[in-house]
Amino acid sequence: MLRVILATLLALAAPAAAQLEGEEAPRPAQRVPAREAVVANNTDRVLRELYVHPADSEDRGPDRLGTGVLPQRATLRVPLDRRARGGGCAYQAVAVFEDGEEERRRFDVCRSPRAVFADTGPVREVEVQNDTDHAIRELYLAPPGSRERGRDRLGSETVAAGDSLRLRLRGVASAACVFDVRAVFADDTEEARERVDVCRARRLAFGDATAPVREVPLVNRGRAAIRELYARPAGAAAGWGADRLGSAVLGARDSFRLRVRSRACVFDLRAVSANDREEVRDGVDLCAVQGVVFGERPDEAPRRVVLLNNHGRTVRQAFLAPTKTGEWGEDTLGTAVLAPGARYEATFEGGCHADLRVVFDTEAAEERRGIDICADTVVALRPGWTVNERLGPPDGGEPAATAAPAKPEPVAAAAAPRAPSGAVRLRNAAAVPLIALHADPIGAGRGPDRLGRAALGAGESMEFAPPDDLPPGSERCLADLTAVFGDGRELRLPARDICAGGEVVLE
Repeated sequence: MLRVILATLLALAAPAAAQLEGEEAPRPAQRVPAREAVVANNTDRVLRELYVHPADSEDRGPDRLGTGVLPQRATLRVPLDRRARGGGCAYQAVAVFEDGEEERRRFDVCRSPRAVFADTGPVREVEVQNDTDHAIRELYLAPPGSRERGRDRLGSETVAAGDSLRLRLRGVASAACVFDVRAVFADDTEEARERVDVCRARRLAFGDATAPVREVPLVNRGRAAIRELYARPAGAAAGWGADRLGSAVLGARDSFRLRVRSRACVFDLRAVSANDREEVRDGVDLCAVQGVVFGERPDEAPRRVVLLNNHGRTVRQAFLAPTKTGEWGEDTLGTAVLAPGARYEATFEGGCHADLRVVFDTEAAEERRGIDICADTVVALRPGWTVNERLGPPDGGEPAATAAPAKPEPVAAAAAPRAPSGAVRLRNAAAVPLIALHADPIGAGRGPDRLGRAALGAGESMEFAPPDDLPPGSERCLADLTAVFGDGRELRLPARDICAGGEVVLE
């Protein structure tokens, strides 16, 4: 039995001895870098930029997020640069957060190709309350007396006027709770708070919460959109401040509610249109007016120009636009057409110089630029009118054939019902234009604006007959009239007989 055991031991030892004499021991397996890394954002902030590169390289390489972001509690797989894989296992991830703070993580892609960004230290929640007129764009917390503001704690966030935001402050220990706080608003003004203890005062309020809020509707009666709107206390020498529209645009015929938090009532208002035209309303009492209208200046009533179609073709569209605006705007004919021999009285807003474009029923078009409609109140559309020195009829007056039709022919084949005989003359005795006129059945709600895109200038008059949509019968001539002026004032004339003739003075 002993011999058997010895023989077995010798048999097992022989290969090991042979290996020691002539063969090398196997090498440990070489560590191979992973092909991609996994980056985890375990913070409560949005990661705006991300760089992953070999730890021994000074070149960060491209931003791995591109135009995107890495949200809170999200992960991202990042391919590793194959050209650098043979250089080693040590890599570095660099994260730039929305508030501008930068963090780095070094990791071994051969052992665990995962880089984790997580918040460390205590987290304090503070409510930021904005009781001002302008959005808070930036917020800084710095040690008391420090010359440096530090980073913007809002990052890509803003706090709108009258709104609040819960802000999470990271790494604020109990021993360092006191900060100098500074808010920067959308109009570039600043408001500071010194030595604020954010561990005790959980609410940062800016502005005067007791000041009343003034709200008033603003209407754009012009043809061009309003792209900027400003409001400042009357007589203020400083700038106009921030654009009250923000990223919005106030289109033609649209309205916007201006909100101002202030103990004062009187403000200066300024509107800038898409065609760079500016309008300023000085000394507007927001506590008294019911609305403010832009697009029609009280000292510059809308112009009227007569179009005569002396062509042999029907004019399907006509466009009047301020010279050099680059936009034609809306068709001044609306749903009507201008037949051969017909005339049409168009309304123009924007000074004396206009560009005119007409489109015929054959789709052919003709244009003339720089017409002085204050001097040439009649434009005869005839062969050669775009280059002729004289714009009116050749004999200096309107031919008899052109004076017969009072209005353009409607596009629809069916004839519109004729209005009953009788009308009244409306005279605007106010110092501002009449921008809207409502004629509604007695006791009914307010209906459409009977002026449409036109306006009745200060001191001007017009004939007004019962609209076709009033109820038929003996009560057709009775209507509730409501006149709206350019300064927002309204005049109501209930149960007025609009077939009685005579003059109705609006003031």
